[in-house]
Amino acid sequence: MTTVQQSFEKLISLAIKREEEAYEFYMKAAENAEMPSSKKLLEELGKQEIGHKQKLEAALGGGVCETFSCSTVEEFEGMDLSKYLVDIPLKPGSTSQDILIVAIKREEGAYNFYKALSELTAVAEHRVVFETLASEEKAHKERLESIYDEHISPWM
Repeated sequence: MTTVQQSFEKLISLAIKREEEAYEFYMKAAENAEMPSSKKLLEELGKQEIGHKQKLEAALGGGVCETFSCSTVEEFEGMDLSKYLVDIPLKPGSTSQDILIVAIKREEGAYNFYKALSELTAVAEHRVVFETLASEEKAHKERLESIYDEHISPWM
């Protein structure tokens, strides 16, 4: 039978996988970027996702899953936290607009996920990790939205 701690461990492992996928997403998008400034931004975002992966791995190794306030597997499942970690694939030949929309949605999901986790732990050390991750994902989303507004919206 799966325990609450094992459920959280699976969830954090999925988040680590999503951070790896985000890195690959940004690196691939950078390869296809038309403007040098876009390429640089995408590479920078990719590198930050690797930093997020490392923070999650450290938290997982530091016993974070034992600190979440959730008493039963049913309660955990009722929170439906994995909904924030949905993988949104890109199609071959995606436009710059497609890439930005997917990136914005991924960052929003990651922000909501880390924000929810920060509220589930009473241990300050772990709460700060998730609050920091949430803040960084929100900043990524805002940067991407700014680029979208500046470069895509005027043409629509």
